[in-house]
Amino acid sequence: ERPGSARALSALAAEVPFGAAMGRRGQISIDRIVALRSSVLPIYVIVRPEGVTTADEVSEDGNDFLTTRMFGDQIAFQSIRGDYLSAEGGEICTRRYCSNNERFTVEKQDTQYAFRSHCGRYLGVSDRPPYVTLAPTLGETEAFQLFSLMMCGVNVGQQLEMLDRQGCIMVDHLLDTEELEALRQHIQEGDHPRGHELRVRDLAHRSPGLASLAAHPLVMQLARRLLSPSLQLSEMESCRTDVDFVRKELEETTWHVVHPYSGAEFPGVVDPRINITVTWFLDKLDSDNSTWAFIKAPEAGKLPQLPQLSAPEELQAVAQNAQPLLAKAGSAWICIGPYWMSNNVGAASFWKDYDAQTRYKHLSGQKEQTFRALTDAQRGAPVREELCPTVLQATYVREHVATLCRAPPFEVLEAAGGAGQAPGGTDAAMSAGGKYLTERR
Repeated sequence: ERPGSARALSALAAEVPFGAAMGRRGQISIDRIVALRSSVLPIYVIVRPEGVTTADEVSEDGNDFLTTRMFGDQIAFQSIRGDYLSAEGGEICTRRYCSNNERFTVEKQDTQYAFRSHCGRYLGVSDRPPYVTLAPTLGETEAFQLFSLMMCGVNVGQQLEMLDRQGCIMVDHLLDTEELEALRQHIQEGDHPRGHELRVRDLAHRSPGLASLAAHPLVMQLARRLLSPSLQLSEMESCRTDVDFVRKELEETTWHVVHPYSGAEFPGVVDPRINITVTWFLDKLDSDNSTWAFIKAPEAGKLPQLPQLSAPEELQAVAQNAQPLLAKAGSAWICIGPYWMSNNVGAASFWKDYDAQTRYKHLSGQKEQTFRALTDAQRGAPVREELCPTVLQATYVREHVATLCRAPPFEVLEAAGGAGQAPGGTDAAMSAGGKYLTERR
């Protein structure tokens, strides 16, 4: 099998008890993303827009795996495209909603599982049409095994569970050294005035590598399953922060949230889950070179509190609980909903930490170099590249939210990313709706 494919790794999952387990109180704990395989026939249950069928193998992109949603001892299976496995009317079908007919009671049998529908019949499979059935009694063909989705060396279902419960996760080692260097080359800009940050926007169109990153398979699995199967890319931008400038030239720390919360007027946005933000670290962020910090937006009544709609004392109260953002190069930080973020924490800290007695001697003229000369020297010092880390940030929004840029569909981004290794580069992906890329190159 091709290394990293969902097909190859589903076999690996068969050797590891990822799919399901018993909870502390004897409750069944099933992974958030599973493949449903018959215990006696070598076939998987596949949920597609045109209906429910079976297949000998699951697709390599992981899209044949099903998202599970638990309701006590009942479970619902949803495809990444948004279709629920349904037993409505006593027949197997799909629905775009989740009611009693889309929930199955879980019955555990040793290491196997059976699923009883609302009408009392059991989900089963057959080697002849109709391939997925409802049986009145529990037999061999009504028993299933569960396999977890593995991508990039992680259990995607476990990452989905943590993201859903905690609001953010950090996934390490997603980009290697060569990929990081290629991305840095594609976002480099020419001469620009020095400031605390340099942002480059609308990057998804710039190169096959950036297009591929915008449609990263692990990100797509998490975002489509947790946010919406019809989500959109709103913006992809880079931010290069000059830490020296922040610590010596800025006077105060500022906070922001990403789109669409950034443009909200008072009182804000009711829905705390209309976006997912992925921050890719092209350089490591550690205590020496990071002025980044974050905190989940606190609730103000029934609304997330937003920094641009907060009074100064409210800003200070929230910011004092912020955490520093530290990460390894090649990692991705994924969060859902509004998070307060800043890349200028520690503004003016160079002077605040400067020895008071030394500063007094400069001010009183006890040293040849005046304090003004010292500040001029600091301002004129060359940029230290090791203190200028770069991150890439991609924001995805639900289907009913306006995007910041005219981003191409994910199918075009995926095609453009794949074309990056072939002669013709980005142009090789233009035959199917590629006008987005040609217009924005």
